[in-house]
Amino acid sequence: MEGNEDLWQRAHTEAKNWLRRYPDAWTRSHQEDLVQEASIAAWRWSHDLKHRERFWAAVQTIAMRIRGRAMREPKHVCVSQALVAAATTDSKEPAERYYLIAGRRVPTPSARPWLQGALRRLKVIDRQLLLGFYEGFCCAELAERFRRSKACVKTRIHRARRRVQREVEACARTAGGFDI
Repeated sequence: MEGNEDLWQRAHTEAKNWLRRYPDAWTRSHQEDLVQEASIAAWRWSHDLKHRERFWAAVQTIAMRIRGRAMREPKHVCVSQALVAAATTDSKEPAERYYLIAGRRVPTPSARPWLQGALRRLKVIDRQLLLGFYEGFCCAELAERFRRSKACVKTRIHRARRRVQREVEACARTAGGFDI
């Protein structure tokens, strides 16, 4: 059995080698962060590993998923995780923070009420699934929790996200005074 330091080094090396196969500029610029995150996740997971000879495959899968999640993080989408968090908490955002909604730069304090209204108008189950998804629960966990099929949960989340996005974009188009 490998020691903790050996296992950590092996996870680090495997993740780094796996991420080298992606030639895009984004992966190259974020490679060290992705490698660190994948190494930590693989090291934590390794304590429950049943087949030690498959550790490299697990590290590759973890690195690939972490990269995929990081690349899918919305940069200029109205229903980003940050906006959902802003809609559900009372924390004060800095006024200089902007989101790109329907081609307009909208400050967070203006976007928050639009998002809160759009979330309120969703069906209760759709709102719970959408917020649960953005809190970090996977579709399988939500399906089990709400006694629905995984496909049903994915469909409901997708449709709820589109409804909220369309409503917030309509608000941004009708509002005046924002940069185009």
